[in-house]
Amino acid sequence: MKYKPQTKEELIDLIEKKTKFNKIDTSLITDMSELFKDSMLRNFSGIETWDTSNVKDMSFMFFSAKSFNHDISNWNVSKVKNMSNMFCLAEKFNQPLNTWDVSNVTNMSGMFSSAKKFNQPLNDWNVSKVINMEHMFCGCKLFNQPLNNWDTSNVENMSCMFFETENFNFPLNSWNVGNVIKMYSMFAWAYNFNQPLNNWNVSKVTDMSGMFYKAVNFNQTLNNWETSNVENMQSMFAGAYNFNQPLNNWNVSNVKNMSSMFGSSESFNMPLDKWDTSNVTDMSSMFYNAKNFNQNINTWNVSKTEKMIGMFENAYNFNQPLDKWDTSNVLYMNHMFFNAKNFNQDIGSWNVFSAISMSYMFSGAESFNRSIENWTINKSCDIKDIFSSSYNDMKSILKIYFIAKGNYKKQLLSMLENCDIKEVYKEVLKYNKLKDFIKKLENTYYDELKELIENKENILKEYKQNSKNKMI
Repeated sequence: MKYKPQTKEELIDLIEKKTKFNKIDTSLITDMSELFKDSMLRNFSGIETWDTSNVKDMSFMFFSAKSFNHDISNWNVSKVKNMSNMFCLAEKFNQPLNTWDVSNVTNMSGMFSSAKKFNQPLNDWNVSKVINMEHMFCGCKLFNQPLNNWDTSNVENMSCMFFETENFNFPLNSWNVGNVIKMYSMFAWAYNFNQPLNNWNVSKVTDMSGMFYKAVNFNQTLNNWETSNVENMQSMFAGAYNFNQPLNNWNVSNVKNMSSMFGSSESFNMPLDKWDTSNVTDMSSMFYNAKNFNQNINTWNVSKTEKMIGMFENAYNFNQPLDKWDTSNVLYMNHMFFNAKNFNQDIGSWNVFSAISMSYMFSGAESFNRSIENWTINKSCDIKDIFSSSYNDMKSILKIYFIAKGNYKKQLLSMLENCDIKEVYKEVLKYNKLKDFIKKLENTYYDELKELIENKENILKEYKQNSKNKMI
């Protein structure tokens, strides 16, 4: 006797009653979505006999069915439109599917996501109607099969498609990606992937954030890409340790977010001077830990940029002019040159009045010793530990001292003692607020300052007489 359920609910009832699968005629069923979602079932024997010829929806069908690993290659899936998350988290599944007719499927998002053991050929599939491939192989750690025959001309979303697909390394350069809009995190954590992609038409893509994040082996030329519609390049090459290819031809005029774009991209050192960065608002950590980067980017238009947090932090080699930058709208400069050991350029002309945070801006930038005494700094700006302990531009230190708070004031005075002590003494005599510090200098460095101390009254008279040096 065979049971012939007419609805999904009737089919579920039969399954819950532990009816043998080969006793169920599923020819009338059109919806099998979530049928075995989170199922603890271990024996799927007989499921291969199911008539799936009328099924249109198989989304989440075996989602998190931890034990499922049955051969269903003979199923007729020709009417199925939705296969999203079908085998997602089906951790044991690894069966052939290459003969399936998937020509009507439009959604394959998450289809094999976290199907950790899946590694079967799929290159014969007709995916010409698929619109969504987001997360399709995400976390499918063993998957490494050719996909170059796929017609991806209708796909609009490929974001996270190969995220954590650690073994995948097959050619994709023949793909038609002309309709893709989203590619964020597409190859993130795809450790082995290193294939050419320069033929791709990415002219419609708006989001490339994290696209090659931690793709540690990727090092292919991408200079032909038409990126004029991209708005987000956040973390695009972050952690792509080996990437070092030309990108100067890119049109980045619509990009708003470049934060962490080359963060920890330790090999990267290519010219970027042709880039139009006029719409970028966030450059935080853009070259964080980009240890080799040392290119001239003084031509960049940063007039809309608001965030430069840690922009050159740990960029050990960077030492290029930045004096042409319009920083008048930058709000956050904290950690900007933190530990940028070689940086020592004149940026004294910058307009930094909008900045509300400059904490640790030059901390650890042991070479930096340029004057910033002409900066007009907002009194509410956080300037904690702005300088490296080796910084010794006296007038700049004093400028910061008078807007600093708490213990940092003491630290700044200690830094003054590393400067030319005679010049420091003559300078601080101008300031009534530094009487205690003046006494300390006179006691500590008496032998060096003896002549100046004895001439102190004349020095003070000269300051008072000089209209340009009024007592403060």
